[in-house]
Amino acid sequence: MESQFIFLIIIGILCFLCFTIIYYLITIKHKRKVKGNKSKISKYRCLDGHLVRSKGELIIDNYLFFLGISHIYEKVIYLRGNKVKCDWYLPEYDIYIEYWGYSGKKYFKRKKEKLRSYRKEKKKLISIENWMFYDVYTNINKLLKKYTKKHVRNNLKILSTKKFCSNCGAELDERF
Repeated sequence: MESQFIFLIIIGILCFLCFTIIYYLITIKHKRKVKGNKSKISKYRCLDGHLVRSKGELIIDNYLFFLGISHIYEKVIYLRGNKVKCDWYLPEYDIYIEYWGYSGKKYFKRKKEKLRSYRKEKKKLISIENWMFYDVYTNINKLLKKYTKKHVRNNLKILSTKKFCSNCGAELDERF
């Protein structure tokens, strides 16, 4: 009788351990899945309806929309045989725009490889860095002037005399 009781306790403990381990493994797998998808979730809606991942991308996308430049967000392209997503593609001008908004060794390595690929493929690339956001519209205007047609350049001149909110892109009045 005593040995049966000990046997049942051991079986109970083993079942408890098995269920605990299974629960732990399922929970860890679920957390990794959710964590992995967080960075891929677009959470900012632009004026043209695009969903972007950061406030920097929101500002750039809204400004392209405001200028009347047609653009495709996260277009899949092939660079040196590799499938890559560019941040924006301007089909009318065959220009690619990359916004380098993150930091870290892994990101810097990917950035370096991507820049090398654009150069090797002889693609027209506009690179926008975080430091450019101190005067983002003037900086984007300078970069766009290199590749765009005269009618867009004229719009850029008109727009460069105006001031815009860096968060939403709305035109500011003379008080600012």
